[in-house]
Amino acid sequence: MVSGNLAYKRDYIRENQEKQQTKKPNTNAVKHKKKTHKLSYVAKIVSVLTVAVSAVFMIVQYVTVHETQTALNAAISEYEFEESVTAQKAFELEESIDLSKIEAEATSRLGMHRPEKHQIVYLDVKKSDTTVKTAGEVEGFSNRLKDWVKNVKGNIIDFFSI
Repeated sequence: MVSGNLAYKRDYIRENQEKQQTKKPNTNAVKHKKKTHKLSYVAKIVSVLTVAVSAVFMIVQYVTVHETQTALNAAISEYEFEESVTAQKAFELEESIDLSKIEAEATSRLGMHRPEKHQIVYLDVKKSDTTVKTAGEVEGFSNRLKDWVKNVKGNIIDFFSI
């Protein structure tokens, strides 16, 4: 709290208010400040057009992406349908193959018959019936180069042969 006489303060406040009212502010400085922050009519039109073009571009891109996504989903569902049809046909094909039917067809239409005991010959192979190849033998650079040279040589011979 303020203790004392407030009458002097009132007079002081009135005097300051009167002085401020008698002073005129610099109108040029205020107008200049307003002009610097104010956009021109052309700048406003250009900014509105820029925003409109950007919005149209974004909408077109969204529509394109949506159409592509829809086409992709349709293709995926068609692929899945065709895949299921293929699996079903493969199953039906496996079910339709009956070895007794094949044997009956071979004996009746083609005149074939099963071999008899004295016609079956068993062979003993002394060497192993498996082969061992390493990746270096198959995929090496030298092997690829040799295959390429053989291929080029074969193509040249095929081209010039009669």
